Amino acid sequence: MKKLTVIAIAMMWSVSSMAQDNAITKYFSKYVADTSFTKVTVTSKMFSLFTEIEGEDEAEKEVLEALSKLKGIKVLRSENPTNPKSLYMGAVGTIDKDSSYEELMSVEDGDENVKFLIRDKGSIINELLMVVGGKEEFIIMSLFGEIDLKQIAKLSKVMKMKGMNHLKVLDSDDE
Repeated sequence: MKKLTVIAIAMMWSVSSMAQDNAITKYFSKYVADTSFTKVTVTSKMFSLFTEIEGEDEAEKEVLEALSKLKGIKVLRSENPTNPKSLYMGAVGTIDKDSSYEELMSVEDGDENVKFLIRDKGSIINELLMVVGGKEEFIIMSLFGEIDLKQIAKLSKVMKMKGMNHLKVLDSDDE
């Protein structure tokens, strides 16, 4: 499991370029030169490397299989932005203009708003979007490929990257 954790962390910090024409790309392009944002892009090549790793137990094998079906991740994050609510509302507004996304769930409280949206074809989820706007941070993440929500939720428990903890709500087995 330690191997998987180290690889997953390295994967999340690897930065490269990838073309994807959707709401997240349009939103990313607004902030590409803004140094107050951390931008992370992980390509399909990185995920294809997971097919070469053998899991040590059944849970690890399931996570590796789920990772091998992903095509990429894009993350845009800002800690302590001037107006995180405005960033959140702007991102949600941009995404809402793209009618191919369907809301999966949202959580709103006084401290933080989190919204999950999906884009699918039939029973296959092709993209999972997460938008987080709180008092101290703003995150928008796009995970695309063939997505198994249950496995992605398990992956979020393994990865200790800020923002991934919001994905744990997708795991119905989580107590």
